[in-house]
Amino acid sequence: MLRQQLHTVNLRLHHSAAGLTADELIALPLPDVNPIGFILWHMARSQDWAVNTAVRGTTELIKRDPWRSTPLAHPGIGTGFDLEEAAEVAGRFPLALLVAYADAVHADTIAWLDSIHEEDLDAIPDVAAHDAPHPEYQTPGFRAEMDGGPEHDDAVADKGGLPVWIFLTSVSITHLHRHLGEVDLLKDLLRSQERLR
Repeated sequence: MLRQQLHTVNLRLHHSAAGLTADELIALPLPDVNPIGFILWHMARSQDWAVNTAVRGTTELIKRDPWRSTPLAHPGIGTGFDLEEAAEVAGRFPLALLVAYADAVHADTIAWLDSIHEEDLDAIPDVAAHDAPHPEYQTPGFRAEMDGGPEHDDAVADKGGLPVWIFLTSVSITHLHRHLGEVDLLKDLLRSQERLR
């Protein structure tokens, strides 16, 4: 089920990203709304962080070859960024590179998922220790957003921490579906605005 849900997110990302122009990736169609290019980058970065840093305590794909030498290797995952930083970094990400990175993160996640046992999904990783070596995961904006929310609060109260499966179902699946809806809405809005010109 997790494998299929992750595959569906990747499939939808390809569908939502298809045909986006360089201008659409950086456009700001509404006040205080992040550009599409930033949202797509944040989606792939969130999954890379969740699976590799938060859960496994290993090196994220973005810090491995060939990704670490690309414009995608901006510190952080976008969580806690203000609109100015989001708009600035969005202009660095060509669509083909964004999609290739998202595909690499997806393949890496599936390979790891296939290597573990079902009981491993209930383990509670030491996320604070895994995040500690990374200054980009110690910022007040990142910490404020990651250390709260209904899934976080319920899991901490009930289990003493976030089990591995929450990083998959929440961060890597439902969170990304929400952003895909946002991308589709912004793409439709941009194209409607263009037709009205």
